Amino acid sequence: MKKFFFFSLFGILFLFFAMASEAIVSVKLQELRFGILRDQLMNYELSSQTLRERLKQMFLSKDDYMTEVKVNILESGIMNSETEGLDLKMSWKDRFGLYVINSVRFLNLKSPLELEEQQKTILRLQFAFYMERTRKYPIASKKYQELEESITATLSDEMAFTLLHHGYCLVMMGERDKAYVKLNKAIDLFPGTHYAENASLLISFLEDGQKKKEELKSKKKTPEELAYSLFQSGDYEETLKTLESLPVLTNDQSYIKARSMEELGKTSNAVKEYIQLVKQKENKEVAIRANRRLLLIGNFYQENKSLVAFSKEEAEKLGDSKAAENIEEGKSLVLKPVIIEKILKTENAANLSLEESKELNQIKEEIKLSLEESKQEVKNLAVVVSEEKIPLVSELPVSNEKKGEEPQKNLAQKKETNLPVKLKVKLRDGREVMCDEVVIEGKLANLKLGSFGLNLPYDLIVSVQSTQPKKAKIKIGTSAGVQAEEVKWIQNQAGDWVVGKEGESSVTRADVKFFRL
Repeated sequence: MKKFFFFSLFGILFLFFAMASEAIVSVKLQELRFGILRDQLMNYELSSQTLRERLKQMFLSKDDYMTEVKVNILESGIMNSETEGLDLKMSWKDRFGLYVINSVRFLNLKSPLELEEQQKTILRLQFAFYMERTRKYPIASKKYQELEESITATLSDEMAFTLLHHGYCLVMMGERDKAYVKLNKAIDLFPGTHYAENASLLISFLEDGQKKKEELKSKKKTPEELAYSLFQSGDYEETLKTLESLPVLTNDQSYIKARSMEELGKTSNAVKEYIQLVKQKENKEVAIRANRRLLLIGNFYQENKSLVAFSKEEAEKLGDSKAAENIEEGKSLVLKPVIIEKILKTENAANLSLEESKELNQIKEEIKLSLEESKQEVKNLAVVVSEEKIPLVSELPVSNEKKGEEPQKNLAQKKETNLPVKLKVKLRDGREVMCDEVVIEGKLANLKLGSFGLNLPYDLIVSVQSTQPKKAKIKIGTSAGVQAEEVKWIQNQAGDWVVGKEGESSVTRADVKFFRL
């Protein structure tokens, strides 16, 4: 009986340890895969680079539209990738393995692994960053605050990103004292990192602006000089208050007023000011700058075809057609946000807890509210367009076949024939980007179009093909030069580049340096 008992006990223990070992290996593999994909898709270091450019533009070169376009392109590729690969599917074995691992970590006084919580954190980060990009700073600030309170790994990239970008949002909202707290915390917790470097840069810009403002006040400078200094230091609320004290504004001061309103999210009012500045004839330089702002707003911040059509026409009159072309070129490289579709399509699955369902519904409501605000803003812009007697796109003349003009189909075919040949890059989440060249730089792929480039994780690219196969083939190159020319290259499961499903003309992934026509 004792032997049977010991053998049974040994068998149970053997099965337990066998299952535990298998489950632990499975969980560790999930953790490894999750970490690799997170680093590839989230682009934390690239986010710091774009924020640095945004700060330089904000404090040093406000009217450098080319830099602004480049920042918008770069930002569209950060935290804007389909996170399907990050979706954890925990079986009962995985949960058992996670329980065993966390039990051991508890005994060793280590914090537990929270893979599912990390997944939710990434989703929240994507949403918060999208709100920041679209200048909805109050919503972004609220989500960053929630993230700061929920992230358990205090010294993680997620925490560093949250502190830095929350500080930036607070600065843009005019809450500078609160911003200093977040930025200094980022410096203290992450010394020597790109997060601390950018936090220090932002603080130095704010301190320099404050010193200049105090110097001007002590020297009893004129409101005109004070308004310009406040604008340069990024204090837009104070800039507007100072300008309101002036009886009459010059064209330059009206432009500063419009820029301040735009940065504070009062887009419709800013557009009215810009249109008046574009129409005035006294100062051509101000008219050009105002028209470029209209082009940027219509293409990037509040997409409006009527406003873009008006601005392009005015750019031709002002001799600034090149700027309109550059902005449209940059717009074609901006990736559409996946976070909106991802959240709105997500349903409350049966395996979600009540708390998780509540949080998901809250994010959905905030996104819907944000979308409604965007739609209302577009309507407001349409009213501005109408009031200023700018022809709406739908009111523009349409070709009429009865008058002997070519049918629409033939016109479309002719237009397509005259279009330049481009590379069509397909991404894993279904989006497509047109560009002139793809340059591989380590883990990143740089999609180049004219003066602009879009950095994406190399792993996101599924295929590269020619928009007009009959006209041109795609050259795939390595350090040894061009290896082959084909109309379409596909990245297979192994990561190598092949032609078609058969896999002929295979080129090893690590050897690829560029794709070009």
